[in-house]
Amino acid sequence: MTTEAAGKTAALPRSLLHLRFLIDNRAAPDLVLYRDPALAEPLQRAFPDRTVFLGREKLPGKSPRGFLEARHFNRGYYPGVADLVTRLGISRLILFLEGEPLERFLLDLPQIRDAELWEDGLSHYVDLTGDAWYAARGVVQALCGFYPRNITRRRIDRGTVTVRDRFAAGGLMLVPPARPKTWHDAVLLIGSPLVEDRILGRKRFVKSLRKLAAASAVPLVYLPHPREDRPRLAQDLKQVPTIALNPDDRGLMVHAGEHGYRAYLAAVSTGLLDLGRFDRSVFIPGMFGLRAMARTLSRWPSNPVPTAASAAELTSRLAAMPAPTGPAD
Repeated sequence: MTTEAAGKTAALPRSLLHLRFLIDNRAAPDLVLYRDPALAEPLQRAFPDRTVFLGREKLPGKSPRGFLEARHFNRGYYPGVADLVTRLGISRLILFLEGEPLERFLLDLPQIRDAELWEDGLSHYVDLTGDAWYAARGVVQALCGFYPRNITRRRIDRGTVTVRDRFAAGGLMLVPPARPKTWHDAVLLIGSPLVEDRILGRKRFVKSLRKLAAASAVPLVYLPHPREDRPRLAQDLKQVPTIALNPDDRGLMVHAGEHGYRAYLAAVSTGLLDLGRFDRSVFIPGMFGLRAMARTLSRWPSNPVPTAASAAELTSRLAAMPAPTGPAD
């Protein structure tokens, strides 16, 4: 990899979804930057000899000394990134996150002449977290030495970048999973880490699952999110025996490419957008008591997936969906 030539384009994917966007839209960045070592192998397969590890900021420990060490490390982290960007000759960026300190630092570098903001999934379109939460997180990050400019704001000025997405600005696509050969007359409930992220307590989570089970005339199958605690989830689902736990851990897109369902439900999940089976999908945050999220999703003008605000509405929507008949369904 040469470092002398100027004018290179670098992408900064933060997840496998971002990588899929790059691949499916035939992006050809000169360099692919990454922070998470877990992404190294899939990125290298997709973009051989073009990956560059950036490392990441340091989080403080629980002791005052850990806080000071993190602050000292982070103050040196950003100049190191700037030096690397200069040496690599990067002047154009493809970013996916807009509210993170590193991305904002990169956008503020004088050598960056052009940037595109690509869709990050559901959060690209709607704010499902309150402004107060985001501002509080930003204050803590700033105290820890993270890049501070506009750190308490959720969004950048999108007028300063080229925005590309699927459902609003346009310009992006995502290849949906193949039409499955095996179909089930059941409802697939796509998991979200609501308990792990402390959005819901376990009692409320179980109570919500019981309401869901009562609202559906056909069996429910729960496909866990990768960040959900499987033992915890298994214990909770024992209290709702009419919901079966699917052990498939290969991810929603792989599973959906092999198995089709009458309907697909999720409290909040980009997966419903990625499936592309909009006529059989429903957002159901209200069924978990997440009324603010339900209002936000129902008011999103470009949302291709309907939102059920109540158990009665969900029952009605599910009843209107015919049983799947096969690959052509």
